Amino acid sequence: MSATQFSEALKRSVRRGNLESQKVSTFGLVLEAIAESRWSDASELAEFFVTEAKVCWDLYRQWEKDLRVYLSRRGVSDFDLGELRAELAKITVLPDGTMFDPEALWDAFHTEIRAVRSACEVENATGAKATMTRAKELWRQTHDRDVDTVYGYVSEVSERFGEESVRDMWVEIMQPWFDARYDRFDIDTFDWSESLDVLLYLTFEAMRGHLVGPNRTGDIGFEELEDRFVFTFDPCGSGGRTVQGDDIEGTGPRMEHPYNWKTTEEAHDWNHYTPGVCLYCAHCIILTEQMPIDKFGYPVRVIDPPVYDSAHPGPQQCKWTVFKDPTTVPEELYERAGRRKPDQFGSSGLNGQKIFIGDITVRDPN
Repeated sequence: MSATQFSEALKRSVRRGNLESQKVSTFGLVLEAIAESRWSDASELAEFFVTEAKVCWDLYRQWEKDLRVYLSRRGVSDFDLGELRAELAKITVLPDGTMFDPEALWDAFHTEIRAVRSACEVENATGAKATMTRAKELWRQTHDRDVDTVYGYVSEVSERFGEESVRDMWVEIMQPWFDARYDRFDIDTFDWSESLDVLLYLTFEAMRGHLVGPNRTGDIGFEELEDRFVFTFDPCGSGGRTVQGDDIEGTGPRMEHPYNWKTTEEAHDWNHYTPGVCLYCAHCIILTEQMPIDKFGYPVRVIDPPVYDSAHPGPQQCKWTVFKDPTTVPEELYERAGRRKPDQFGSSGLNGQKIFIGDITVRDPN
């Protein structure tokens, strides 16, 4: 049986498996398949690792462009933007001291994945494992420097225009993404049991692509409770690493020297009235809580982000919660996002449906 399958819901290939299997990193599954001489699976999963990475790759290409446009529109000169880009280039050098060239690393990553697949064709376990490990590391280096670059721009927005500008900036950048992708989670338009499957799968897939978890391999903490699903990232590969620092490369939190980037210092509804939530993590609250509440009446995901505390640095876990019935999200979770829970939900609500999901049905659950 193939390790992936075409999803009619998403109109593309997805990784097979039930909820429990989805929390395991694709990188880990590749190494497992190599060890068990399942060469076809190893090759197919290595290629799917690229699919997961590309979601983040494309996102950061767009965000970096959009952030520069935003700063320019707010009056930042071309000269100042050039100075900022040069500063970010210096601070995102690779571990060997060479300048970060995202396109070159992305090409090198693809080259390594092709080498993994070639090694699988000749059943070379040692070569396939070593090459896959190099490929993962190339993607991690690329991903993390993209996050740093994005954060540098967002920090500049806060520095120049004040913290209150950050939410407007994120909304401007993310509105097209929200409009194109989030209507599928409107219970007045789509059956929630199907939407929930898609939401859970996309959460797993995206966070594997961000290489969350210990050793940055993409392994996700996951628990199904009676009324909700809980995802934990320890750390998240983006905001979590930003707040706690990079254990692999031995660099500190991005709020400290030599970065000195801003975090939230004031209480806002987009940081749950909690100073210390990083400016990157704020986008999750805005995108998956506030924007859906304002349009649908409920959050799509509930976010408990890491919080930077210079007096008590250390590991920071991020938690995302998806409710099986989005109309049952507690009132207090609305309040901390600066919202009120509506008395009723649209024209249909869930019509008394009881949602208990054991397998993700956008693919074969076996």
